[in-house]
Amino acid sequence: MTTTSLTSATDRENAELHFAAGVPGFPLAKSFSVKPWGNEPTPFYVLECADVVGLRFVAVRPVVFFPWYEPRFGPEVYQAVDAGGLEDILVLVILTLHSTAEKSTANLLGPLVVNGATGQAVQAVLSGSGYSPATPVVNRP
Repeated sequence: MTTTSLTSATDRENAELHFAAGVPGFPLAKSFSVKPWGNEPTPFYVLECADVVGLRFVAVRPVVFFPWYEPRFGPEVYQAVDAGGLEDILVLVILTLHSTAEKSTANLLGPLVVNGATGQAVQAVLSGSGYSPATPVVNRP
């Protein structure tokens, strides 16, 4: 398999993310391979940590479930991923999967901010934003 940037990754290729400071709660988790979840085209990614055995996350671009989601990042976030602005980044949110889609949630409080060209990444924490770390992905009636 070829390693490439996240913006040019195809369904058969891996991309790599590098979190210089680790991921909150997992300071040793700095390098992740990223691949689509499953064999069919999918909006979901599996992030598998190279540094912590067994650590995996499922992530998705927030627009899939939350088209209204518009996180705002300070300059320190752009600096952390060596990005000039919004046009240089991809935003992903980590999902917590449960037995049913109705119980599954997304962490909108702590999105992953990725420089898609370089793979540099950081998990931003949007304190005071009103976003939740456990937002249901399916609207409940």
